[in-house]
Amino acid sequence: MKWKIEKMQRQISDGLVIKINYRVIANDKELVSDKRGVVNLTGDPSSPDFISYQDLKEIDVVAWVKSEVDVAAIEAEVQSILDAKVAARSARQTTSGLPWKRKPLQ
Repeated sequence: MKWKIEKMQRQISDGLVIKINYRVIANDKELVSDKRGVVNLTGDPSSPDFISYQDLKEIDVVAWVKSEVDVAAIEAEVQSILDAKVAARSARQTTSGLPWKRKPLQ
């Protein structure tokens, strides 16, 4: 399961991050499932734990997101969607294509 930060909104005056758009992704080689969400934050730039905007790392922001959401429920939902896609692919009875349009071997 991969957690990604897609966008952040911050206050110009002090760099305090107030909104984070995130995405959780699961994949099985060819198939992908994901879920996007938004977390609104409050904080105090005078706090000793404050990290200035230019010093933020994605790992720090992902940790903030995870502290605000139900990680287990989100990951279970994303995995369930992926499992359904895998099952649907395994159960299909037909396919389409052109035999002369195969990808070249590398």
